[in-house]
Amino acid sequence: MNRAADTAEISPSEGMGFFERYLTVWVALCIIAGVALGQLLPVVPETLARWEYASVSIPVAILIWAMIYPMMVQIDFSAILGVRREPRGLGITTTVNWLIKPFTMFAIAWFFLMVVFAPWIPEDLGREYLAGAILLGAAPCTAMVFVWSYLTRGDAAYTLVQVAVNDIIMLFAFAPIVVLLLGSTAEALCRSARRLVLLVPSRQ
Repeated sequence: MNRAADTAEISPSEGMGFFERYLTVWVALCIIAGVALGQLLPVVPETLARWEYASVSIPVAILIWAMIYPMMVQIDFSAILGVRREPRGLGITTTVNWLIKPFTMFAIAWFFLMVVFAPWIPEDLGREYLAGAILLGAAPCTAMVFVWSYLTRGDAAYTLVQVAVNDIIMLFAFAPIVVLLLGSTAEALCRSARRLVLLVPSRQ
């Protein structure tokens, strides 16, 4: 009976509300709505794209801050030092983010873009999509980590340390991993980056 009581206390159905439980559905609906809005009213994304400073989108910056703010105000910064007593979670996150995820992302993207969909996607375009997938796969998410931790009532201090450690590692590891996966040379990275830029329509 005690075990059943303990299970009931940590039941996900009680720990997460209706919105949190179906967050994946809301994200999917927002993606569909965004694509539809861009197709039906292209003036909206074009207008938002002009609101930027130093190549940083102001609307995106505001929305990201809105995502992480509820979590940040709950952090007890005095509890951050206690993270060192539980290093296993930090080690797992770091290992997955930097030793597993970039390479599995590359393998999956290469398989679908260069093999499965090869008959329908030109080779040059497929390589450009692959370059984009590599750039995404090598960069660990930060804002959504705060959101998921907040929705699941996670340890705010531990989450902050995990994000901070991965951001520090990203300063040194992101470029070498991307260069390695794009062809082991900076020249290959530059060529792929130029091709990606050419895919973006001019706003003039």
